[in-house]
Amino acid sequence: MSIKTYLGFDVGTKRTGIAIANSLTASAKGVCVLTNNKDGSIDFEAFDKVIHGFDVDLFVVGLALADGGKMQEMSFIAKSFGRKLTKRYNIETAFIDEYLSSFTAKKQLKYNHYHPNAKRGEVDKLSAALILQTWIEENPEQENL
Repeated sequence: MSIKTYLGFDVGTKRTGIAIANSLTASAKGVCVLTNNKDGSIDFEAFDKVIHGFDVDLFVVGLALADGGKMQEMSFIAKSFGRKLTKRYNIETAFIDEYLSSFTAKKQLKYNHYHPNAKRGEVDKLSAALILQTWIEENPEQENL
């Protein structure tokens, strides 16, 4: 059995949180937060540095779905981001509903007394970890690929 490495993304219009996990530990951890270019476009040079630092088998991107699982503006942005990841790095991208990941991350950071206002970058990083952890828990068969 080979160990698979996954990168998870919490995509935003200003920054993207990134998390990592593998099939051995099945535990996601926030890695970093990357800021978009001033014009709002993705800073792929920054992503290159992070992604090329790992032997990644799969990307997992959170989709901010509306009530009832309907696509909304951020859903389309995340889908586009995932397609760009796959095209640029030739690595498959999976999508998962990120329902309440940012809310949960803020709540956890405040509960853990990290910061009274839960810094946005830390929230994005933890949100990415929550997204990736949810995907791992919902896809246990991935460990055996």
